[in-house]
Amino acid sequence: MSIADYEQTAEDHQAVLVVVKPAGQINAKTFNHIFDRITRCRHVRLPDSQRSFCLRYKKSSPVENNVWGEFQAHRKVMGLLVVGKCATAADTGAIQERYNLLKELYGSTLYDSRCLIFGMKQENGTNAKTNMVYYSSVEDSFSLDETVREFAASLFWVLESKRLQAERLASDKSEKLPLLLAPFEKKDLIGIDTETRAFRKRCQGRMRKYSGDLCLLAGLTQEALLHYQASADILKSANDWLWLAAAFEGTCAASVTVQYPHGTTRPPMPRNQSFSGSPKVTSERKLSGSLTRAERLSVSGTFNRAVDRRRSETLTRTASDSRLTSTGSALWTAVSQFLDVSAPPTMSPNGLPMATAEFLQDGKAKNCLSPDEIIEKYKEALIQYSKYKNAAVIELEGIIKATRIMITQRKNLQASEFLQNMVYINIQLTDEDKIQRYNTLSGLYEQIGFKRKAAFFKRVAAMQCVSPNNPNPAWNSCYHLLQETLDGYSLTLDPRQFPREYTYGWPAIQLRILHEMVYTARKMGNPALAVRHMSFLLHAMSDHLAPYERKELSKVLESYTAKVPGTPVPLALESGAILPPVPMTNLPTVKSFKLLDLAPHLRPMKKPSSQTSSASLNSPFIYSPIQSRQQEKKDQSKMDFQWVSGEVCEMALQVINPMPFELKVQNMSVMSEGIVFEPLISNLSLPAESGPLGVTLLGTPKTAGQLKLVGYVTHVLGVKSHCKFKDLRQIEEPDYSVEVVPELPKLQVTTSLPKAAFGTTNHNLGLNKAKETAVTSAAARLYAGESQECVLTLQNVSQIPVESIDISLDTSISSPKVPSGFFTWNLENTKAQLPLQSGAMATFTVLIKAVGEIATQDRKSAENEEPSSRHSSPKKSPQTRPRSMRTAAMTAPPMEAQQPEEEKAQPVDAVLKLTYSGGQGYEEGYHRQASVILHVDVLQSLLVSKVNILPAKSPRHCHLTLDLHNVTRHEVVISYPDNDDLIIESKQLKRIAVRVERFSLPEPCTSDAPISIISPADARSQQYSQQLATLVDIRWKMPSSGTCGVVNLEGIPMTPEAIDLISISPIQWDVRIDNKPYDTEEPVQCMVGRPMSVKVSVTNASAEAVEGSTLVVQPYQDLWNGTVLNDVNGKVACIGCQKRDVKKMEPGESFQHSCTFVFFCCGDFGLDIRATCESRVRSQDHKWVFTPIVRITVQDKAKKSP
Repeated sequence: MSIADYEQTAEDHQAVLVVVKPAGQINAKTFNHIFDRITRCRHVRLPDSQRSFCLRYKKSSPVENNVWGEFQAHRKVMGLLVVGKCATAADTGAIQERYNLLKELYGSTLYDSRCLIFGMKQENGTNAKTNMVYYSSVEDSFSLDETVREFAASLFWVLESKRLQAERLASDKSEKLPLLLAPFEKKDLIGIDTETRAFRKRCQGRMRKYSGDLCLLAGLTQEALLHYQASADILKSANDWLWLAAAFEGTCAASVTVQYPHGTTRPPMPRNQSFSGSPKVTSERKLSGSLTRAERLSVSGTFNRAVDRRRSETLTRTASDSRLTSTGSALWTAVSQFLDVSAPPTMSPNGLPMATAEFLQDGKAKNCLSPDEIIEKYKEALIQYSKYKNAAVIELEGIIKATRIMITQRKNLQASEFLQNMVYINIQLTDEDKIQRYNTLSGLYEQIGFKRKAAFFKRVAAMQCVSPNNPNPAWNSCYHLLQETLDGYSLTLDPRQFPREYTYGWPAIQLRILHEMVYTARKMGNPALAVRHMSFLLHAMSDHLAPYERKELSKVLESYTAKVPGTPVPLALESGAILPPVPMTNLPTVKSFKLLDLAPHLRPMKKPSSQTSSASLNSPFIYSPIQSRQQEKKDQSKMDFQWVSGEVCEMALQVINPMPFELKVQNMSVMSEGIVFEPLISNLSLPAESGPLGVTLLGTPKTAGQLKLVGYVTHVLGVKSHCKFKDLRQIEEPDYSVEVVPELPKLQVTTSLPKAAFGTTNHNLGLNKAKETAVTSAAARLYAGESQECVLTLQNVSQIPVESIDISLDTSISSPKVPSGFFTWNLENTKAQLPLQSGAMATFTVLIKAVGEIATQDRKSAENEEPSSRHSSPKKSPQTRPRSMRTAAMTAPPMEAQQPEEEKAQPVDAVLKLTYSGGQGYEEGYHRQASVILHVDVLQSLLVSKVNILPAKSPRHCHLTLDLHNVTRHEVVISYPDNDDLIIESKQLKRIAVRVERFSLPEPCTSDAPISIISPADARSQQYSQQLATLVDIRWKMPSSGTCGVVNLEGIPMTPEAIDLISISPIQWDVRIDNKPYDTEEPVQCMVGRPMSVKVSVTNASAEAVEGSTLVVQPYQDLWNGTVLNDVNGKVACIGCQKRDVKKMEPGESFQHSCTFVFFCCGDFGLDIRATCESRVRSQDHKWVFTPIVRITVQDKAKKSP
């Protein structure tokens, strides 16, 4: 029985078969090298002749096929080349013996033979008798090509003689022709009548068909077509169906050689075997994912037109040079197969070159079949072959040849029908032949674009390699064949190119293939390969597995990795393919990744450079849309915060466990690039089908610079994986960058006061933000006026010395505003201890002085003011005004109308910011800031109201009167200078008077003063208020608790009248009544109708000139019932002027004014002597009143005492 040749093509009918065999001590590499040199001579043109013929070389040819030489002449082995290598004469004998044995084996069909011996230096040359050719070495065999050409010419002439002989026999009707037989027909000769006409036609028809075979081998295509046509007519009439099919096949083969001069096979393009199937899968996926259908058609059309133009130019150049015809055809064939586009414009619709189509249309090729007729004839031939069971091999090879022709004609659907028939041909084959058969089927299906069917037969061939009937299963071959099926099943072993977001291919088949590859790898004795494929199966196909399948496969993987752990490095195979590592990104699945900023008190800060600040200030635009767009396009992969070298940093992940069992993740850490980074190992235990769960990874940057985090490392189920963010579809950024600053010290801050207990319902946003960034807090509960110390301890808990410390206070979080002087400290002692070494401690004290508020003067009390009050209600009669005592009332800031209670405390919050630095970070301008929240609850103790200033007897003093309201629940003892202690019971109100020495402050200059929110009058009022608070020392003490404090008088608004009373008068008075000085409060005695002279002398005692002064002497009557009569017309007469104006008084200058008063009735009278001058800081004028007040008692003459 013959053996099928799965490499058969229609062109092989015109090529003489030459077998090349090794002999002697020659290795495979040397033999292959010599075989390649021999096969260069495939097309031989005879010298001095226009004839040429083709050769085809094979390393082996079964003897069984040689007996079919009469049926089809191209199957006969007509030439033999034996290649041997020897070092001694004995080796030459062995080679010659092998040569003779092979000649006997193929002797029935052999035309000529040669034995090529390499390594014989003594006997170089050719032995014509024995056909032995000697060469000293392979490198020195320059004449080898000439020897092969000479051998080919020898074959040709023998073939030519055989052809002539066969033609002579076929044309001579008188001579009795022999009957050519197929091998299985010889047993049917017995009993056949050889004298019948049908028998003679059969002999003649078969001889004409055989002559056609020899003509085709000899390069005479037209003669071959004539013989095949004639034989078909004869054999058809003789009902010789088997040989008729052979004649049809010969006609098709001859027509193919005419219509396809460059052959029907396409050399395969070289491809990268590292990743099986990945380039095409990736390109198709990228194209389908990035372009719409219309866009793909547009791009494809443009690309095809460009390829057509390039092909046309290439074929035009190729046709001009006959020597490059074969090379150009091969190049075009390879390019067209690689690009897989439609036929170029230089080809006919049937896939023929235009030159060949024109040749056929001109009738130059007679009896030549068209492309469609070739297929039809092949169909007829295959139908006839199928009638003979013993011709199954011929039928099988015919299908392969026809399929390759249809592939060239781009008739893929018809080719698939032919291949389908090939499957049903039943032939008894060995396992090796079955494997070759399925491989050939797979290759043909792949050429027509049926990739899934190609993969199916490739898998069948792989299973045939390890069939149960095979005593020596070839697991390596099985694995390599399975690897070649991946492309057909849309499967790639590169996890980066395998789509997981959508289904690509057939998951059930893909799972089956991966299972078989795992099993095959184990049988190959390669556990690392089995681990790699099992890891890929769980990684890529977990979404298509049932929960119990995931669990079982995970256990299997654990059992594999117990022997050979999974590594994250590429795995090289013996075939040269490289399997990429499989990162187990779904075990666990990382949903999100985020870099965390340092704690607020550990974040590095840097003062903005002067160049940056000046650039922002110099911009003429308040708002720029360009800057806002740049902020919107901010790179999310670059962090807007910084880390510190040498300190542990955090990264937050959210992970999901998709497995139906508890997943243990070991040695999980981050991967980094750039500076040195030391990750800390974490071990996780995730519950079954849980997530997302928060996980924090830690690491320490060792140097300063730019740190880039590119992924993470896991060790799951015994497989170590390097998972990069660029391979995770749920992570938006491929990497995350953060700047690492040089190392900085770290301070631990503690306080001597207890920590503040803030409520959860606090609506103070500033305080809530401060609590997030503060390292500690301190709380105190004080009465207004009470003081307390808070001691802060600073300890250096790092290895870097602290070289700089600074303190600042932020009171913006408190409402109302914190009064000045509430918190005070002195940092000089702490700075003297710098640098603060590692582990050392330093302290400093913050003094807390609680400041209370001043109550509002009650409106009712103002209306019920004492009769001695100078100011009256506006509704009073203008005829009255108080004259017994000149006062100045001052209104305090507003407060609540109700009396405050002790439980209602006023909270005061502030943030004490501690800025420190040291080490290399200090040299580069970086520092840290630790915040301490100071919370003080201020309880009201003594409220101050109704503050008045009264003149004293001495012109250098005045009296400050104020009401003190004890709002506490305790008894309070008041102490102030020049008086005994005063006890105020709880909720009791008492008035006190404090003598204050007058003072004067310089008036602010308003001519050159800058524009300010505070008016000059308010600024002057604040100056006097602050000075008054420093001069008055009123202390209180609670005997029950021992608490003590001071009464705060800061913030009392000073009216212009109060400022005039409390300030030292710049005017010196000298008043004389009846030429007697008046300097006592005793009244002056005067008689009715008697003139009384008044002389007033005023002197400017200040250092500045007084402008616009006016001196007024005004009499009034005091009824001593709280009523003062200002209108004394008819009661008092004035001789002279009561008023005098002075434009300007220089320092030290004085002026006098005199007048005389006559009283017409008895009573108590007084003189209001005052001087006014213009003020530079307020609209009202300054008023200075002479003290003591001049009192006059007027008596009647008749009422004199005896």
